Amino acid sequence: MHDNMDDAESAGSEVGSSADKATRLGRWLSERAEVCGALSINRIGFGQSNVTSLVRDEAGGCWVLREPPPGRHDPSAHDVLREARILDRLAGTGIPVPTVIGTDETAPFYVMTQMPGAALESEADAEALSPDQRSELGRAVIEVFARLHCLDPAEIGLGDLGPATEYLPRQIRRAVRSWSQWGDRSAHDAAWQNVRVLLERDIPQQQRLVLAHGDYRLSNLLVADSRITAVLDWELATLGDPLADLAWLIDDWRGPDEPRITMPSPTRAGGFPDRVELIEAYCNATGFDASGIGYHRAFTHWRAATLLQGVLLRRRSGAMGDHGAVDLTELDATIGFLLVEAGDLARG
Repeated sequence: MHDNMDDAESAGSEVGSSADKATRLGRWLSERAEVCGALSINRIGFGQSNVTSLVRDEAGGCWVLREPPPGRHDPSAHDVLREARILDRLAGTGIPVPTVIGTDETAPFYVMTQMPGAALESEADAEALSPDQRSELGRAVIEVFARLHCLDPAEIGLGDLGPATEYLPRQIRRAVRSWSQWGDRSAHDAAWQNVRVLLERDIPQQQRLVLAHGDYRLSNLLVADSRITAVLDWELATLGDPLADLAWLIDDWRGPDEPRITMPSPTRAGGFPDRVELIEAYCNATGFDASGIGYHRAFTHWRAATLLQGVLLRRRSGAMGDHGAVDLTELDATIGFLLVEAGDLARG
């Protein structure tokens, strides 16, 4: 669904002051929902890309606003209208997602319902759950994930979400282009190039084309007790390789004995199913063969290092502001750590 404001009524991130923005958004939202009084808009989460804000009215009504980051950027890299379309198509499929209230093409942005629950973004968040709840949540995480990969993208109107070509070759090409801008001649370039050679040499055949989330992990799920109430942040979703999507999840699924890195991993709190259990449950639910997951983990480590090199470059330049600021020395060390692990995984 694509609802448009009049051109002067756009409520996107480039519009005037925060008060002006709230007024414009209130006018737009009142045409689609019951709004009482003035709105407040407060950014939430620590995402490094599209901006998520909580919108409240004076009577306690709550909605969630999703918009691109401020400043100049490639619109295709922050396509919030594409996200809204995915949410619309997933409604009723068994994947818990918010309901899209409306979209605006001129800003652009979309507004969705606020769902119950909260994301687990740190070990402390996970420690608030009992060990039994953590175990149950781990099983729910893989159940929802497997359900997503069993959907037929064409049947739900998402058969055109991405190319029908194999995912890994095109993602490797994209990472190479990105690294040429962000990491060429950096301290990590030699290690990155060594892994690239291994990955390009041994690309496995893709088992099936699925609707891949692209960033499925606990911090992108809303959780109430041990239930998943919503899967969020569909910005990277595409038609892809199921094992690459799985590898991204289990890379983030770090255990209590694994070292800390820049990206916090709630599962380090312990009490969650381990990676072997997750992979077994996924294969039982989907019928996929994950015996070659080591290659996919090498790829996702290498891809994560590539993306973080871009974050490091933008942080050093000041282009990302202060929101979600990270220790740049730790971030640089994490890139090196990921590339060492990627090399080990790629070599088997």
